[in-house]
Amino acid sequence: MNIKDKKSDFGKLLEEYSDIDFEVHKREKNSTVEDQKDLFRPPQIRPDSTIDLHGMLKEDALRLVDITVRDMKARGILKLRIITGKGKHSQEKPVIPEAINELLINLKKSGIISRIEWENRTVENSGSVDVLR
Repeated sequence: MNIKDKKSDFGKLLEEYSDIDFEVHKREKNSTVEDQKDLFRPPQIRPDSTIDLHGMLKEDALRLVDITVRDMKARGILKLRIITGKGKHSQEKPVIPEAINELLINLKKSGIISRIEWENRTVENSGSVDVLR
């Protein structure tokens, strides 16, 4: 086997593995540098306040989180822990964690919060999220 054949085989392997969608890779690929820092930053301070969304409907949970997060500065809260649950009692896939994540991303883009830290780095594997202003 010559060098040209080896390069060809290597190229095929690269092509094959580049088609595999690894969850973290997809997030890194589609996120900004600032978002990537949030994915891998360990929690550094304890939360000042906690809200628990267990048993709530999606709309009620979104309203509570939106109001609480927007009011963090006025209440002197630097870090808020939101307990979303993992959605184990949902009939289909978890609804509240995904909805809360989307809301928090929009609040971060608006400059209302500075950081989002999911308990186990991903929405899917976490039952809570810390929000920093």
